[in-house]
Amino acid sequence: MPLQGDATRAREHVTGVDRDQGKAVTLQKTQPPQLTLWQTFSPSDPRNKDKDAYSNTAELYDAVPKYFSSKKRMAEQRRDGQFLSSLKHDFRHKDKRYLVKITPARIEEKDGTEREYYPAWREELVEEALKKLACDHLNGMYLNGVAGVQFTLYELRKELKGRGHDIHLHDLIKSLLICRRTNITITSKQDDGSEVFMDSSIFPTLVITKRREWEKNPKGTRCYVQFNPPGDP
Repeated sequence: MPLQGDATRAREHVTGVDRDQGKAVTLQKTQPPQLTLWQTFSPSDPRNKDKDAYSNTAELYDAVPKYFSSKKRMAEQRRDGQFLSSLKHDFRHKDKRYLVKITPARIEEKDGTEREYYPAWREELVEEALKKLACDHLNGMYLNGVAGVQFTLYELRKELKGRGHDIHLHDLIKSLLICRRTNITITSKQDDGSEVFMDSSIFPTLVITKRREWEKNPKGTRCYVQFNPPGDP
């Protein structure tokens, strides 16, 4: 089901199909998208008195080493050419120690076989391009209390091409699915014990239309991505 409406107007809700789960979803807008800086995104929920909490979570999430550097090394690590082990990395942020666990995404290829992927440079480019679309084109919005962006695949390809990366439509959708299906778990590593700060995918929600719909109207058929982090630390 396509997402309807003009990208520059505030919407009360977004309706479509979650590409990963195959379920119809309706997300309610809780804050108009008149925001031009990613850093200013903060929930409009009146219970959230401390808006710095969301910013701190976003800053921690951005500091996570979550993108794999080498496609060749990724291919070498696959068992039977298909399966990958979860990655674990220690890192520091603001003088605190954390452990991140990255569970790879399982994707069905064109020939019907399944293969697992770590998020890599292409997925990082897609995430950054979507954030820029959210900020610069007033497509950013809060739905059900979390930050996201509505976009067309045409807009996303155009943004990436402007950055010098012309990504084929099939590979673009594959990157969106990798971000949806990769799971990131962040755990603090303090002397007084560990605590899970986040356990979620890169894109907790991906609403994308069926192929025949975006092929018929690539400039007008709208999609939606929910960004991480989904809430307070």
